[in-house]
Parts: sequence; C-alpha cells; structure tokens
Amino acid sequence: MATTEMESGSSESRSEQGTLDPDSKYPLKVLYCGVCSLPTEYCEYMPEPAKCRHWLEKNFPDVFARMTVGPAANAPKQETGTGEAPPAGEDEEKKKQKRGGRGQIRQKKKTVPQKVTIAKIPRAKKKYVTRVCGLATFDIELKEAQRFFAQKFSCGASVTAEDEIIIQGDFTDDIIDVIQEKWPEVDDDSIDDLGEVKK
Repeated sequence: MATTEMESGSSESRSEQGTLDPDSKYPLKVLYCGVCSLPTEYCEYMPEPAKCRHWLEKNFPDVFARMTVGPAANAPKQETGTGEAPPAGEDEEKKKQKRGGRGQIRQKKKTVPQKVTIAKIPRAKKKYVTRVCGLATFDIELKEAQRFFAQKFSCGASVTAEDEIIIQGDFTDDIIDVIQEKWPEVDDDSIDDLGEVKK
C-alpha cells in the first residue's frame, strides 16, 4: 500500500556506484507518502509539508518518531545579523511564499464609468450600422445582448471589440427603449446617444 520495495541492480552495478551504504539490506524498502506520493524524506520540499507530517504521524508513528520532522527541523533559518527569534505563533500565521521569488501581485481593478454609448455609423450610400458600447460595464453578457438585438430588430449583429456590439441598420431611435426594457439596471442618464459618427 504505502510501502514499495525497490529492486537494485546486480552486485556489479552496486560496486560501480560506490556510494552505497554497507549496512543497507537489499532490496530497499522505501516508504511513500500517502499525500504527496513521494518518499517521506522529500515531503518537506512539497508545498504543504504539514499535511504530509500529519499523515505520517497517523499511519506510521514509529517512522515519524525516528525522523526529525519537528518544529526545530522546519524552523526558518535566521539571518546572521539578527539575534532575535520570531515568536512561535507568528511562524504559523505567516503565509508561506510559493516558489518564484515575488509573491502574487494583485491586479487593480480599473474603474470604468458606467456609460452606454450609441452611435450611428455610415456604411455605404444610405446604409448605416448602429454601434452600442459600454454594456459590459453593467455586467451584461455581450454575446447574449448581441443575440437579443439580432432577434429583436431582425438583422445581423456582432460583438466586434471587448465592449462593442455592431447592429446592421439604423436603430438609434428604438434601441434606447429596448435596452432599458430588457436591462432595467441601465437607466436613462447612463445612456448617451452620440448621433452620426464616422468610423
């Protein structure tokens, strides 16, 4: 289950290696951790060695007693310049830094004003497209809004940018009422009609 016997090669290969322990009996019996699936000597290098220690203490207390897996072994190494030891409780509370040098950097949320802009863009001769921007600031799913506009106005609609929907046709007069009817969180003050705009 947790222990596995590792077979070594022939006696010739043992003599070639030269670093074998003469007191060891072959085949070696290696105890693998049930949490991280590595040999128990390597558990201290895993991200959560406390879980591995707890598992080892629960399942193999005699092996746990022989190994020096205690608070003294896991204590962080102090800098040579300071002579003070950190309090024991502070060590547990402090978050362990993961590999990679710097800790995680949280991205700041960009505060974008909640404004929906509607513009009529000329296409060719007397044809127009209607551009709706800013629906994503109200947490409205753009793909859902695009389908709704295409069905409501019986025309083609597409999501072109990260916060822009293009509707084929001039629907600037009707779209304000449709948006307020479908999404009541978008009030009249937050909708801005830009009129005819060139691309």
